[in-house]
Amino acid sequence: MNDLRLAGLKTTRSTIEVKGITIGGKEIILMGGPCAVESSIQMSQSAETVKQAGGKILRGGVFKPRTSPYSFQGLGLEGLNYLVKAAKEQELLCVTEVIDAASLELVVDEVDIIQIGARNMQNFELLKLAGKSKTPIILKRGLAATIEEWLLAAEYILEAGNPQVILCERGIRTFEPSTRNTLDLSAVGVAKELSHLPVIVDPSHAAGRRDLIASLSKAAIAAGADGLLIETHPNPAEAVSDGPQSLTPEQFIQLAAELGVVAESVKRVFTFGGIGDTLEVLRTQIDRVDQTIIKLLADRMQIVQKVGDQKRLDRVKDTNRQNEIIQRLSNLAAELQLPPDLVKRLYPMIFEFGVQSQIKSKLAQDQVLESALYTLGSK
Repeated sequence: MNDLRLAGLKTTRSTIEVKGITIGGKEIILMGGPCAVESSIQMSQSAETVKQAGGKILRGGVFKPRTSPYSFQGLGLEGLNYLVKAAKEQELLCVTEVIDAASLELVVDEVDIIQIGARNMQNFELLKLAGKSKTPIILKRGLAATIEEWLLAAEYILEAGNPQVILCERGIRTFEPSTRNTLDLSAVGVAKELSHLPVIVDPSHAAGRRDLIASLSKAAIAAGADGLLIETHPNPAEAVSDGPQSLTPEQFIQLAAELGVVAESVKRVFTFGGIGDTLEVLRTQIDRVDQTIIKLLADRMQIVQKVGDQKRLDRVKDTNRQNEIIQRLSNLAAELQLPPDLVKRLYPMIFEFGVQSQIKSKLAQDQVLESALYTLGSK
């Protein structure tokens, strides 16, 4: 790929800075909103959802290139006003798609990021015009484009003078009919191997169905994506465009609550919930933490049960081991600014429950063994 003079891999990776938001850094950036802008109320509700989830960028299409000429084509300038207003209300950035020179001219000074969609990835004149702007560009991979063609399309924008390009993998067309497109997660790694540009993933257009969005989003982060572009709608059943692949507000927030763990596993960061969290958002966070605690306790009890299987009945309780654990965890609690007394009160109950469980298990095993021996003896 000798022609990747500007998009090709450099010694350091590029980050895109947009009004204090960094795309391509350690933080995973969540972008969300409806496929198409339909009304002021719809966009205000969508912006609230994105903010509650910890998203930084509101998406919404105001110019819609559609396969059928009879499908909804977008509200144009009216929709742009709804998008910009809703984003400002929640202190979010906003992104929308351009489809030609006229739409680019209308939005370039109004939005924070411009999107060039899959159908226009090789609209070279549009790429060159976008390259003359100073606005960051999300460049989606074409419906059947190779990674090389995708990166060369980015080269057009870079060569025209705009260094702020964000690549977006959104699935490619294959023979598989189960999903709208086939999400090529390998493209994230390959693009990052060949280019210094940030890479985000749009799981919504890849799947075409909302039940797969959560798993594909988590997989994208694990694969190295720098951000997610996800469709959410206040009422997907009434959406004029892409309703089946749009998450409800509750589903969007639920997914966001689960992204932090995945991000942490690959040494990235995602912070669920926006600045100035509402009581509802804080309670949702607590609910998620409580669920995690219970699941971890269940995991602990399963391990305790296995340990008990290897002990004699008269040695189930190990006081020295319990005291060592409490001391170690009390020290850790103090480091984490958590009262050590909480550990000292909580863990004896956990230990006692584990001991009783092990005793019951050992007694049950003994009864089975005695029954088996009795049966053999009677024969």
